[in-house]
Amino acid sequence: MTAIGILGGMGPQASARLHTLLIQKAPNYINIQSDTDFPEIVHISVPVPNFIHDTKNLEVTKQMLIVRTKILEEAGCTINGIACNTAHLLLDDLRSTTDVPFVSLPHLVSNKINEMGHKRVGLLATPNTLRSTLYDNALSKEVVLVRPDDEVAVFLDTIIFQQIKGLTTIEDKKLLREIVNHFIESNNLDVVILGCTELPLIFDNEQDHKVIDTLQVLAEGLLEAYVTV
Repeated sequence: MTAIGILGGMGPQASARLHTLLIQKAPNYINIQSDTDFPEIVHISVPVPNFIHDTKNLEVTKQMLIVRTKILEEAGCTINGIACNTAHLLLDDLRSTTDVPFVSLPHLVSNKINEMGHKRVGLLATPNTLRSTLYDNALSKEVVLVRPDDEVAVFLDTIIFQQIKGLTTIEDKKLLREIVNHFIESNNLDVVILGCTELPLIFDNEQDHKVIDTLQVLAEGLLEAYVTV
């Protein structure tokens, strides 16, 4: 038995979108003739405490995710993914508790950036991701990573929680697009990483080549690993 494991719920809308993307993209990796050809997906939506900007909750979150990681292993998963950029701060801890490999979202994004030949890249993400070195460590040394100013970071924090609560407005979507465009133009960027899995839900344009949708990248990375692991 083989299956794709998803640690989700951070937030739940993003991991639900990842689940949908896995189904939509499966025919690109698997010869789908009927329902039985789709990969089994074990998706656990975990209601962890807010750790997006409160590092004090990281330890509690880690213990909750370790328990669920063991459940994924018992369920027969052969490859796992975390549907949250910030939770990758705990990736090494989770990997140490299971024999099932986890894909690394920052490294998948780095591979895509290298394939596309980008050299100046912006990062829009949660406060803890922006303060971390998750993407600095994953990107090649030739890539310059640019972070937003404090005002934009505060807006991102607000709009991410608006999305989780289901309160995102058309004005929020428009403002995020304007921020992305200004961020690119003012910093001469090749592309912007939507480094929180809620942001692609707000940006809402899968075909926009100015951004890297981390949910799309994760879905493709999981499927590629699934068929080769």
